[in-house]
Formats: sequence, C-alpha cells, structure tokens
Amino acid sequence: MAERSVPWRRRLDNLSLRWQARLDSSAADRVVPWSAAALLFVVLATLALSQARSLRTGVDMASFIQASWLINEGEPAFVTITGTHVLADQAGFFVYPVAWLAGVLPAIPTLLVLQSAMLAIGIVPVWRIARRVAELRVGASVVVISAYALYPPLHEVNLGGFNVAAIALPAFLGAVLFALTDRWWVFWACVAVILLTRADYGLVVAGMGGLLIVQGKRRPGTIAVVVGLGWMLVALFVIQPYYADGAFVHADAFVDYGTSPLGALGGMLTHPFSVIGAIVTESNFRILVMLLAPVFFLPFVAPRYLLPVIPLEALYLVSNVAEGRSAEPEHVVAATAFIFVATIFALVRIGRRSIERVNVDGRMLAALLLAATVFFIQDSPSSPYAEPWTWSVRDESDQSRLDAVDEIDDRVAVRASSALLPLLAERPDVYPLDTSGNPHVRRAAADVDVIVLDSDAAPDWDDDSRRRFQEGLETLGFVEVFAENGIEVFERR
Repeated sequence: MAERSVPWRRRLDNLSLRWQARLDSSAADRVVPWSAAALLFVVLATLALSQARSLRTGVDMASFIQASWLINEGEPAFVTITGTHVLADQAGFFVYPVAWLAGVLPAIPTLLVLQSAMLAIGIVPVWRIARRVAELRVGASVVVISAYALYPPLHEVNLGGFNVAAIALPAFLGAVLFALTDRWWVFWACVAVILLTRADYGLVVAGMGGLLIVQGKRRPGTIAVVVGLGWMLVALFVIQPYYADGAFVHADAFVDYGTSPLGALGGMLTHPFSVIGAIVTESNFRILVMLLAPVFFLPFVAPRYLLPVIPLEALYLVSNVAEGRSAEPEHVVAATAFIFVATIFALVRIGRRSIERVNVDGRMLAALLLAATVFFIQDSPSSPYAEPWTWSVRDESDQSRLDAVDEIDDRVAVRASSALLPLLAERPDVYPLDTSGNPHVRRAAADVDVIVLDSDAAPDWDDDSRRRFQEGLETLGFVEVFAENGIEVFERR
C-alpha cells in the first residue's frame, strides 16, 4: 500500500520545531539578539539620515546642536532657541559627553546615528529577559523583538530629531534585566545613566525600587527608592532653579495646580477629580492606545511590571506641556521599556511551562505580530504610506535652503524657520521664526540681524501677508538679499 503523504501543516510544524531546536541554544542566544540589533540599527539610522538629508530634523535637533556648539566653545549652554539653559529643564548632564562627541564629528549625522544605535541595542536586553528570565522559547522571543522593532513610538523617537532621553531606553531595559538576575553593579551603572539623562526618570527608578521590594529584594529596592527620589528632588529644588534663575521651570506644565513644585503637588492632591479628568481626555486616551495597542494590550495581563512607570506617565498626561497633548519623544522612552517587559511576562502567564521552557500558543504569537505590523503601518512615521524611500531626495527648495544658509555669516544673530534651524544652530544667537497666525514683524526682527523665511513653513500666510511682512522688515532697516524657490533672506543694513 502506498505511503500516505504527510499533511502540509504537520510538515510546517515539524520544520518549525527543527529550527526552534537549533536556535534554542546558548550559541544562538549570543548571536541572534546582536544580529537583530545590528539589522534594526541599519534600518533606523538609514531612515534618520534620509530624513535629515531632506531637512526635516526640526527644532529639537537644532536646540541640541546649539547646546553642543556652546559647550565645545566653552560658553554657558544657554540655548536661545528654547530660551533656557540646557540643564534647566531636566538636569540632563549626559548632554555633555554627547556634545563633546558631536564636537569632534559632524554634528547631525553623529547625533542621529548615536540615537539609532541606542534604540536598536534595546533589542539585546529584551531578548535576554525573554530567554534567560522569562524562559520563553525562541519563537516567542523572536516575535517579541519583532514587535519591538515595529513599535511606532520607537520610530517616533528615532525620527523626532535628537533627544538625549533615547539613551535611557537600553539603560531601563538593562536595569530590569540585571535586577532580575541579581547583577547589582551593572544595575547601578544603568541607573546612573538613566538619572543623568533626565531628572524626572528618578521617579521611575524609585518605582523600580518599589517593585524590587515587592519581589523580596528589599535592600537594593530601598536604595533605588532613596536614590531615585533623592536625585529627582535635588534636581527639582537645587539644580534646575540654579540654571533657571530661581524659577520653577515646569510652571507652565502644571499652571492649573500651582506655581511651585510643592504648590503643584498640593493642588493635585486637593483636586484629584481634576487630575483624573486631565488624564482621561480624548487626546490622552489616544496616547495610551498608541502605546499599548501595538503589543495587543498584553501588558495588562502582567500589570506589576507597568507599576514603575505609571506615576511618571500620569504626570506627563496631566501636564499641558505638549502642544496638542501629543506624546513627546522623552515621554514614551520609559513607557516603551516597561511595556515590553510586561509583554514578556504576560506571555509567560498565558503560556504553558514545559520541562525547560515556556510554550506560548502560536495563535497568540501570530496575533501579537499582526497587531505590531498593523499599527506600524498605520501609526509609525516610518510607515510605507510615508514613502520613506523618497526622503533622501532633495528638491529645488531644499537646495535653495542650503544656498541661503551659505550666504549667512556664522557670527550674526539669525531668526529662521524650523527646517533651517539645524543648519544655522552653530552660533551664539539663533531663534525660531513664528509663522503661525498673522505676521509679527517687530517680534521677528527683535535681537537679530538676519531673518530667513521659508514659505513652506508659513502655509497660513497668503501673498498679502508675505508682502506686509516684507514691507515691515524694510521699514525696520532690513533688505532682501536672497530670494529663490520660496526661501527669502533679509539682512539688517
């Protein structure tokens, strides 16, 4: 009798099992995460550099370039683009080594490549938490790092200019890995990196300490709570006021609750329903969906691992510092780390433990991978719908922007549209040009000798608005010295 053919699904399962057996080894655990991180780094760096070539890096990149230039020139790092000292906002001392690096190498590509590398290397601790701590099989671990690589907030950070907070992402994930494996010296090194990127991340460090205490690791947990809260309070009451002339730098963010740190805290405690109302607004709901939907809301299955980041995220949602209440890059870094930690342990709870590893139903893994892919396509700035393959192409307007910058003396004070700011930032005085609403000629001309107007950055201005802006500048002593493809340069004579 002829031998019956093996059904294709069984053959596929057998092939999958053979590959999993090959990859379920210590050698594969050393090779796979670093290979995946290298691949993700190439993709992220290529996207970021392509965007920069098309002059889309914007104000955040310009602010850090000016701070870097000032630091390397030995000047106080007072950034005129933001109107604050670089340490006033979050006491992020890590800006100094990054600035020194950007002073040696070309600033824009150096900063973008560094940021992409930090985001990509996060795959390594994610893999090791999944394999060494959670003991997931290789298939589930591959799906988790694939979801990490597709995660829309990760791409938002990568394409949002440069933000030193990105350095904290692998540090958060590393701190979790080393805490769960009792490698305390490396854990404290990661904590130091976290605290030196942003002072408010001290609240997350304290939350990690609380989680360690709950898990029975009382001594390191207590130290983490003290160090995290202590550093945040020192930064809030000593360092930030010192660089902000004694002001509470976050007053605008919490103006509805108080004008000082203690006043804002008291206002939130005495008006809890106002706080809850601010958190559950529609725009904040969208932010939460953006963070959780790409991982199929699995973190709710293991909510314990979300606890360290909840207090800080609540403050971000309550504050009105983000225009339009959208998530800033630094607001999603800590959330990204703990969402993926919680996702890993959610798969452990859903799966079944065998002798050596935790097996997760393939249908659940397929659903997670599908959700990650769908939300990447829908929400990521690197989505195929954004046509990233066209970003590196410069049009005539881009070339005119470069030509206009070449005409401007490096020593003069400049006010320019956002697309041009990174190209003009290496000088003591550079300011953003506000093109929202009606033209404000005197405000634009204040304290500068050159004004660069990019018509693409002023879509609300009609021909009459541009004419009135030009005539107003002429009455203040400015002369048009460059005009090409909608890019105009006015110089004070």
